[in-house]
Amino acid sequence: MSVAIEVRALSRRFGQRTVLDNLSFCIAPGEFVALIGKSGSGKSTLLRALAELDADAGRSGELSVPQSRSVLFQDSRLLPWESVLGNVTLGLHEVEAQASAKAALATVGLAGREQAWPNALSGGEQQRVALARSLVRRPALLLADEPFGALDALTRLRMQSLLHDVVRKHRPAVLLVTHDVEEALVLADRVMVMDAGRIVLDRQIDLSHPRRRSEAGFDQLRGELLSALGVDTCV
Repeated sequence: MSVAIEVRALSRRFGQRTVLDNLSFCIAPGEFVALIGKSGSGKSTLLRALAELDADAGRSGELSVPQSRSVLFQDSRLLPWESVLGNVTLGLHEVEAQASAKAALATVGLAGREQAWPNALSGGEQQRVALARSLVRRPALLLADEPFGALDALTRLRMQSLLHDVVRKHRPAVLLVTHDVEEALVLADRVMVMDAGRIVLDRQIDLSHPRRRSEAGFDQLRGELLSALGVDTCV
């Protein structure tokens, strides 16, 4: 089986503190994996390791990730002095970059906003620009670190639906870090639960899309994931 990500005996340390402890797993091309866990469990450290943004950490183990990858952060990280189009094409030099960027903006529902400034956009629109910026690079791997955590509830639901649609269209492998169990269940093909730097549950999600929070299978899986997180669902 071909893989987009392969991790073997991966550990990361900061000083005397081990944050990732001997992790091993694979993610297939086009697979959407959600990573959940308590604060401090190592989720963002793992994402940074896969993005190769952890040069300050003590390292051991092996990881294989595609060269073509994009990172979607909780804040949009748009440059305020660049237009929407300028932010999406930032760092791209190919002739067709502007046409590709306009197509990506249309995909996320921002056609016609190419010349807008970031401060004229809502929080949800700024995250749409960040998503377009990731997509225009045609990544084989999209790493998303709680990209909707700062959004209001309604905007968050809309962005979840948008992310699902564009991922199904472009088919990158995805690792989504989230604290939201329901978000993981709505979006992911598979959910991994982390605790103290280890993966304590790796669960395939065999529910068809669109997923409804009211269906029995959804509720059963929610209970299983919450239990793995140490939450008493009987309270």
